Amino acid sequence: MGRGKKIVDTDLVVDEAVALIEEGGVEEFSTRRLASRLGISAMTLYNYYTNRDAILAAALAKGLRMLWDGLPREIEALRSGGANPLGAFRVFADRLLNFALERPRLCRFVLSGGSEGSVNVGAGKVVESLLAFAESSASADRGWLEHLKRHIFLFEMLADSLAMKVVAGSVSAEEYRELADEGYQVLLGTHEDGMAQAAQSST
Repeated sequence: MGRGKKIVDTDLVVDEAVALIEEGGVEEFSTRRLASRLGISAMTLYNYYTNRDAILAAALAKGLRMLWDGLPREIEALRSGGANPLGAFRVFADRLLNFALERPRLCRFVLSGGSEGSVNVGAGKVVESLLAFAESSASADRGWLEHLKRHIFLFEMLADSLAMKVVAGSVSAEEYRELADEGYQVLLGTHEDGMAQAAQSST
């Protein structure tokens, strides 16, 4: 293929980059391998991306979309069913475990990060939505809200760390579920009454 060949659909580049990461991990990723997979020269890639890191950043964004795709719908179904809004973090933890089991190399790439705070980029909308919901309650105590934010952050870090251990093979899926459930009870279970009160006052 000539150096001047143009890529019409750059989404294909990202899809193939993600596929390479899934197959061999980010350690085995190279622009040369990606170009070969696409049937173009490596130099052609640089018509669209400034360097390898730019391609990986696009792959990270794609990985995050794959990880969190459909999560808002799952959470909305949870809420409409009358469950405590904080149950969204159980959904969050389950989704993370499934991703670690089904796409271990991509999960490691996403969680270890092509960019700072990568996981929170994906889950941030969930957190923002829950906090906005709580803050909309006239009865919400500012001190409670700050405490809730800290515990949400700690639970997210726990789930991320456990998922990485699942990928590494040092924690089983069952152990993940047990530890995530314990973490939820310790960190967020204590806030369920406050969130339930917020839900009642907002109706």
